[in-house]
Amino acid sequence: MALLYSRPAVHTSFDTIRDDPKLKKVFDSPVPAVVIFPVSHPVGLSVIRCMREQPAPIVAVDFKPRSAGLFSREVTSLLVPHLYRDAETFMEGMLAIGKCFRERPVLFMVDDEDVFLSLKHQREFERYYRLPLSPWDIVEPIVDKGHLYRTCQKAGFPIPTTWFVSSLEDLDRQRSEIEFPCIVKPTYSTAFRQKFGVKAKRFDSFEPLREFGKTVSEAKIDYVVQRFIEGPADELYTYAAYSDDNGEVVAGFMGRKLHQFPPDFGTCRLGESLDDPELERTGKWLLKILRYRGISLTEFKRDGDGTFRLMELNPRPGDWPEHLSYRCGANLVTAAYRACVGLPQQSRRITKFGRKWANLAEDMYYSVRGYKLFGYPEAHRGLIGWLGDVRGLTADAFFSWRDPVPAIVRFRGMWRDFARREREWKTVGKIS
Repeated sequence: MALLYSRPAVHTSFDTIRDDPKLKKVFDSPVPAVVIFPVSHPVGLSVIRCMREQPAPIVAVDFKPRSAGLFSREVTSLLVPHLYRDAETFMEGMLAIGKCFRERPVLFMVDDEDVFLSLKHQREFERYYRLPLSPWDIVEPIVDKGHLYRTCQKAGFPIPTTWFVSSLEDLDRQRSEIEFPCIVKPTYSTAFRQKFGVKAKRFDSFEPLREFGKTVSEAKIDYVVQRFIEGPADELYTYAAYSDDNGEVVAGFMGRKLHQFPPDFGTCRLGESLDDPELERTGKWLLKILRYRGISLTEFKRDGDGTFRLMELNPRPGDWPEHLSYRCGANLVTAAYRACVGLPQQSRRITKFGRKWANLAEDMYYSVRGYKLFGYPEAHRGLIGWLGDVRGLTADAFFSWRDPVPAIVRFRGMWRDFARREREWKTVGKIS
C-alpha cells in the first residue's frame, strides 16, 4: 500500500509549510497548481479525479487525519490539524499556504461556508489564489434562497409556489393561502441544518407548521414556505455546469438522482446521466438570469405537469454530477481550471447517457438495510433490487482501480459511522 500513496505532510505551524520537502516541488511548479479543501468527503475527491486531464499538481488540504482524499495517489497531501479551529485561524492558514506558491494556484473550496468566507474576503484571497467563481455580490443573492426565489418570480422562472415569511404574524396572515403539503426551507441552510439536522421540513397541516415556524423564528433563522412537490427521488433532476461571467454555459451535464438518503430531503447515493433538452434549456436559462460564473449544481423537481421547478442552486462543486460529467465527456472542473489560468477551451455537453455514479457502499447499506431501519420502508430495495439499480455503474464516490486507497480509508470509517447511527436510533430514535 505504501507504493500507492505517500503519507501527508503534517504541520502544526503555518510558518514551517514552505520549507517542507514534500511540498516544495509543488510550490515551485511553473504550472499553476490546484488547492482543494476539504478532502474528507466525496466532493473533494471528485475534484481531484476530474483534474486528471490537466498536467497540474494538486495539493489536498484537510484537518482530519483520516480524510480519504489525503490518501489519493493523485495529490500531495497537507494535514494541518488545527486549521479549522475558528474562522480566523482557517483564513490565516489558507493564506499562508497560498503564499508558498510560485504561481497563484486555483483554489477549490467544496463546502458552502468556506466558499462564502473566501468570497467575503476576496481581496485577501486573490492575492495568493485564483478563485473559480463569481464575486460575493453575485453569489450572495443566489445562496439567499429568499432573494433567489424572488428573482425567479420576477423573471417568470418556474419555482414551486412560495410564501415569503418575515414573522410569525406574517405566517398567520397567510394561513388561508398556504397549500399543503408544504415545506419550510431556510434562506441560508447551514444554521438550519445544524440546529434541526435536516435541509428542509415537511408539514401536512397548519398548526404543526406554525409551531415549527415559532421555533425557527426564535432561533433567528429566516425561512420561506413552499408547496411540496410530491414524487420519489428519481423525479429530482440536476443540471450541473461551468458558466462564464455572462452566465453562458461552457460545459454542461444533465442527470437525475435515483437514490438519496434521507429519501425526502437527502444526499444523492445513486445518480445517472441523461439527455433531456428541456432540463438543459431550463438550467441554462437560470444561469443566464443570474449571470453566474463558476461551477454550479442546480436541482429541479419535475412537477405533475412535467415542469422542472427549481429546488436550489449550489454555487460550488459537488460529488456525483462533476465526477459523472467528467466520465461522460464534459469536465466541469477542468473547464473552471482552464478559465482561471487563461487557457483556451471549447463548449461541451455530455455525450454519454444512462451512465451511473454511486456512493456504492453507502447506497448498498441504505437500500438493503438502512431505509427500513430508519423509518423509510417505502424506499427499501433489497439486495436483488439494488443490484438491478446499480447496473451500468461507471464511477464510485471513493473507489478507483487506479487510486484505491481512499476507498479503503473511507470504508473503515463508514462502518463505524453506521454502527454509531444504529446504536443512537435504537436508544433515542433519531439519526445524527
